[in-house]
Amino acid sequence: GFFKGTSADQDRRFSDKELKLLKSMKFPPEFEKKVPCRLLPVRVDMKKVNMEIIRPWIAKKVTELVGFEDEVVIEYAMGLLEDPNYTTPDPKKMQINLMGFLTSSTPAFMKALWDLLLESQDSPGGVPVSMVEAKKEELRKAR
Repeated sequence: GFFKGTSADQDRRFSDKELKLLKSMKFPPEFEKKVPCRLLPVRVDMKKVNMEIIRPWIAKKVTELVGFEDEVVIEYAMGLLEDPNYTTPDPKKMQINLMGFLTSSTPAFMKALWDLLLESQDSPGGVPVSMVEAKKEELRKAR
């Protein structure tokens, strides 16, 4: 009945690598923005965000950063946002997960994406105001 040795939890060779990365990396202050009345970080409720508007933005931004249209990275980023089990994604974990694909441009991508998501959840219809204004300006120039 008595077991010798150590468990995987006790052995430092099997420590949580994601936790180490979370502690060692620097993240934009937007990821830590607090709700004014509470000390909880602001979370994006993906139910309030119009993903049909966000998907083309992600595709365009990933294509700019990688240099070609990479469907795998685009679908992976969308999968992280559309996970039905987690309706409030963690931007820090997303950044760590995308680091292997977007390398040094990951922090800039995540900051822009997170700002867009925060703006989307606060606006009616889940469409970011900045995108609406950009589209209006584009239409004005076309006329």
